[in-house]
Amino acid sequence: MRKYAVILIKILPALLLLSGCATKAPTIAHTHIGHTMDGWPITPDQAGLFVTAENSAQAAIRSAEAAKVADRDLTRIKYNIAQVLSHTNPLYHGSEASSEKKQYGVKNALTEASHHVIFAAESPDASDNVRSFALQFSDNANYVLARCDLIILLGDEVLNSTSAEEASILSNELVKLTRANLDGDDSDGDGIIGSTPEEYGLKQLRSELLAMIDREGPDYSTVDTWYLFNLIRLPSGEWIFKKRSSSGGYGSY
Repeated sequence: MRKYAVILIKILPALLLLSGCATKAPTIAHTHIGHTMDGWPITPDQAGLFVTAENSAQAAIRSAEAAKVADRDLTRIKYNIAQVLSHTNPLYHGSEASSEKKQYGVKNALTEASHHVIFAAESPDASDNVRSFALQFSDNANYVLARCDLIILLGDEVLNSTSAEEASILSNELVKLTRANLDGDDSDGDGIIGSTPEEYGLKQLRSELLAMIDREGPDYSTVDTWYLFNLIRLPSGEWIFKKRSSSGGYGSY
């Protein structure tokens, strides 16, 4: 039995190396889509950028609803609205919560997700499907980003308000806007939420992303973490994966 254990110990590194080599590298285009949907190294829990935008939107809704039920307590309202601003755009310096260690909110996560869809479309190995989709997705995402700016504007009014009644009224509007950022709205009154890009929330944008992914050929599959986190951009603008080093690890360019 010990003999077989010794043999296994000797051949195990070789088996692991072969296993790693057998993993087929994704296309550059699919890796950028993976950054949007599967993972990004510096987001909370290393979630995909679009997923991070969704998570932040849900957190913003919870904070807006907490402000709404604060019973006209101006201090509590302001605290919760500061959280709304932080979840919407933690880079906004007017937010009382801007000192919190949050790297991503709805606006910057969605902006970067949109950038990576464009990067995917610009890749030499991108399909016509991805190329035709990217600019439309970016344009549609701009409506959600504009709503983020409106949330920041109204939230700033709350933080500067000296009236609990005014802050309460604005908080009710912020509940509607944060929900619209996630679910879309029916601003044209046709009875359909998200019937036009102007009404889009992240829910409608996700549907578009998934439809694009479903149209891909060869099929898109979840990108392996190593490839997600080891795609680098050269000074020339070309995207490449890091090299394997002779020691079996990986070295950078």
